[in-house]
Amino acid sequence: MVNLGDLITAAEIHEVVRKSLGGAFRVIDYRLEKVAGQPGFLGEYAHLVVTTLQSENDITDEHRYFVKCLPFTDEKQRKIIQEFGIFTKECVCYRELFSQFDQNPEKVLKWKPECWLARDDLMVMEDLTVAGFHPMPFKRPFSKGHMMLVLERMAQLHACSLDLEYNHMKGENLGNRFQKMLFETTFMRESPWFVAGLKGILKVALNGSKYSQNSDHKSIIETQMMKKMDRIFELSEPSSRFQSVVVHKDLWYNNMMFRFDQDQQGNVDYDKPSDCVLIDFQISRYQPPAIDFLCAIYLLTRRPHRDQLFDFYVKYYHDQLGHRLQKLDLKVEDILPREQWMESLEHYKLFGLLWSGVLHAYVNLPEGYIAELHQSDPGAYHEFGLVSRDAVLMKFFQLDEYYRETLLDSVDETVEYLFGF
Repeated sequence: MVNLGDLITAAEIHEVVRKSLGGAFRVIDYRLEKVAGQPGFLGEYAHLVVTTLQSENDITDEHRYFVKCLPFTDEKQRKIIQEFGIFTKECVCYRELFSQFDQNPEKVLKWKPECWLARDDLMVMEDLTVAGFHPMPFKRPFSKGHMMLVLERMAQLHACSLDLEYNHMKGENLGNRFQKMLFETTFMRESPWFVAGLKGILKVALNGSKYSQNSDHKSIIETQMMKKMDRIFELSEPSSRFQSVVVHKDLWYNNMMFRFDQDQQGNVDYDKPSDCVLIDFQISRYQPPAIDFLCAIYLLTRRPHRDQLFDFYVKYYHDQLGHRLQKLDLKVEDILPREQWMESLEHYKLFGLLWSGVLHAYVNLPEGYIAELHQSDPGAYHEFGLVSRDAVLMKFFQLDEYYRETLLDSVDETVEYLFGF
């Protein structure tokens, strides 16, 4: 059993303090406090609390950081994550890629947390909650205001990527330069987790979608859908047709944090976001920005919302990208003309639909269910993640209205897109 306190050295903590606070602070004491539950799926999490002494005035203070590391209590999960390189990928992104992005606050919006230490197995980052950021509560709907902030930060990430490529690397392909950190980890036939997710979509299409009530439609779905969904593996390949950027690719509700206004009693008003930061870059790639846009739209909005505002969001993102690029002395029409942008959205639509179906089946289970399953029955947890989630999926499809409705949002629209029903 690994001791939490052994994960990081005193020398590393001194370096974190130096980078985050400056040389005037001396470390007196520190402790690591494990974060309860399972706030993420690809690691374990702790708070690093450091007591410092400010040499100029002898004032002591506490500073809190967020620590994420490879799983150390589940050897099987650790081995799988190491095999696919998912955790290390984000560490290297922060250490070698994001560190080269423009950091000038007059040109660049804050779009990610600061990272003070990025080992291949552990990261020490800014604790965003200290800065007033909060995740959206489970089941809370995203409004137009939330989505605009997400699209702005997404556009900023993409603009920083394009600035590095065009202004600093003279047009050299980022995907080639940084391929050791921008490799595929998830959307592969070799990924049992993802394939189980696609099979889950088929299960819902056959047993729960509105098209499963028609015997002719059901027969077509049963014989053709898995083959048609195979196209996602082609869509996950690098593109020579469209301009690419560094994409996040995993923009579900837990992978962003917001600042919110407060009501008169000082309570957080989750309906009034004022700022946003993107987190968790474990599956980042070098791909067209349409990938991120469609993932965000299909993962964060319900169908009536996106049907009403899709065209607005399409224009808003492209305008924001143009605005962010202008501050970096680039022109959007030279890099991603509106015509190419619109064409790429149609080309990658299936990607957004399928990824939303896979993720909704996993992350919209009753709050705490996966963490409890992991703790109480590790064998069933790994069976659910890596072999088949059909039984669990259909159980909660019947029992949980929110789970059922969010899944059907994706699955019904996917069936319509694939078969024209």
